[in-house]
Amino acid sequence: MVADPLHRTSRLAHSLRDQSPAAGAIASMRETGGSRDPLVLRATQSLGFVKVVASTRFYRGKMNVSKWMQLDSEVWQAGLRTAAAGGLTLLVADLLALPQGYWAVISAVIIVQNRIGASLQAAASRIIGTLVGGLVGFAVAMIMPATPIGAFLGLVLAIGALGMMAVRQVNLRVAPLTAAILLVSAPSHVEVWISATHRMVEILIGSAIGVLVSMTIAPGRSDTWMRTEAAEILSRLATLFGIDRSGKDAARDSGIAEADTAIDKAFRSFDTLTREITEERASHISRGVVEPERLRHDLRDLRTSSSFLFRMSRLPEPAPVADALAQPLADVTEAVRTALTGLGQSLVAREAPSDPDALDQAFAAFQDSAQTLMGGSATLDAPAIAYLNNLSFALEQVRHSIASLTGCVSDMTHAPASA
Repeated sequence: MVADPLHRTSRLAHSLRDQSPAAGAIASMRETGGSRDPLVLRATQSLGFVKVVASTRFYRGKMNVSKWMQLDSEVWQAGLRTAAAGGLTLLVADLLALPQGYWAVISAVIIVQNRIGASLQAAASRIIGTLVGGLVGFAVAMIMPATPIGAFLGLVLAIGALGMMAVRQVNLRVAPLTAAILLVSAPSHVEVWISATHRMVEILIGSAIGVLVSMTIAPGRSDTWMRTEAAEILSRLATLFGIDRSGKDAARDSGIAEADTAIDKAFRSFDTLTREITEERASHISRGVVEPERLRHDLRDLRTSSSFLFRMSRLPEPAPVADALAQPLADVTEAVRTALTGLGQSLVAREAPSDPDALDQAFAAFQDSAQTLMGGSATLDAPAIAYLNNLSFALEQVRHSIASLTGCVSDMTHAPASA
């Protein structure tokens, strides 16, 4: 009954020896013999176990604090923008003697995003939702009688109608909230008019300050985030090109599925960034030499052609094709991985992509080997010839997609950092 707890305690002490002085002391005692009295040994190790737990928790706490202190600049900048927006809005609200200035502060904090384009979109949604909700709330308050039943019916009808509208129009998500605040906080018609005016002014002030802070304090450009997201997509695709898909492997297939899910998520983020860049350019906040739609199109085209090639790699490879093209195909795969990684780095660094000579040579070597194999087609049956033709077509599509993407990245080389 005693040996089992002691054994578990000893194993824990050994596993934590490098993390805690107490753990090392317990392990050393057992290795050198220590006390042979089971009761003494048990008491000593129980005390040591408490010290191990306390020391380990303190150690891990220090590690978590250290990790928190090493946050990257984007995290600190986001906190700085949010704090500046809230503090500045509160000062303005007090200066203007707004009756409920906290609505301006709330609006400013909501508006501040990591990117200017996202802040503009949030401001537009906030303002539109507030205006619509305020107008509907005011209209309902003027129409419905000033009785408890009238107030109840007016509130239900207003927020119900606006809630249905918000399902179709995301810009109206705050409209039901605005209408509810007006109808609940202002019981009389006169007070509804005054309250609606105050809420709109407060939210407009908060939104304006939020956008101003986003544009002036460590502004984050959507174009920069777009480049980073594109580099992430290219990195994931490069990883997929390095996976052997022959045979069955549950762990490998699970990893491929996770990578595909990550790519889908990155593309959704990329679509959002594309809309944000459009907002920035429409507001004349930023400009660029290349439309983001072109980069998005080229990335999706590359993924489509890559997916076709990946499906080909799952098919059983005819023996003559496998023997003759194993090395040329491996060279092409490695060249594609190198090219995709390089394109991602060029996007982030805003540099011209490297010369595609190595990629062209790898594709040319594969085509030469395929032509040589086809020249002796007497040894190939119809399924092998069909497989070789499909494989050559899939590789050509990948090559075309990479060439198109390379041209897009090259055109984006001279785009300014503020684009």
